[in-house]
Amino acid sequence: MKKLSVAMLGMGLLLAQSAGADWTLDNEASVLNFVSIKKNTIGEVHRFSQLTGTISQDGAFKASIKLASVNTNIPTRDERMKTMLFDLANFPQADITGKTINAFKAPAAGEVKTEAVKLQLAINGKTIPLETRLRVAGLGKQGLLVSTIEPLLLDAAALGYGEGIDKLREVAQLPSISTVVPVTFSLVFEHQR
Repeated sequence: MKKLSVAMLGMGLLLAQSAGADWTLDNEASVLNFVSIKKNTIGEVHRFSQLTGTISQDGAFKASIKLASVNTNIPTRDERMKTMLFDLANFPQADITGKTINAFKAPAAGEVKTEAVKLQLAINGKTIPLETRLRVAGLGKQGLLVSTIEPLLLDAAALGYGEGIDKLREVAQLPSISTVVPVTFSLVFEHQR
């Protein structure tokens, strides 16, 4: 369900610069959100609070999401997700990787660019390709803001989370929890010299 990883990958791809320096994700300034939909009509926004990522000088991108950092604003639900949904002992994180295809130059402060990217999401022992469009904005002082233009729609059942979602639905006594999970992100990267 943690489509968050996908978002991070996309950011990395957009940020690669031909100048030859690495970029590091600023966890405190970044956010990765996902939405759960229960009873067919009730949507709730959640997030992961521990994100790491880098973009190398050659455009290689890697981002990781610590799944135990799930934050739904309800501690009991957080614990249920950690024990009933995620297999934290075997798959504690989701990883997004990719490489820029274009010679992407980071935008100047105040400049905004859009880029189509292809990523790989590794989560719960499965790896899937992702394609998305990202917006990259120059922040000045060697910073970049990378964000989704539209939500990524992840199929949690296809990622092996269907049984865990059923367990969560049963314990919460809900008629349904959607396995389609919209994911958005806004990531800040700092230029390392």
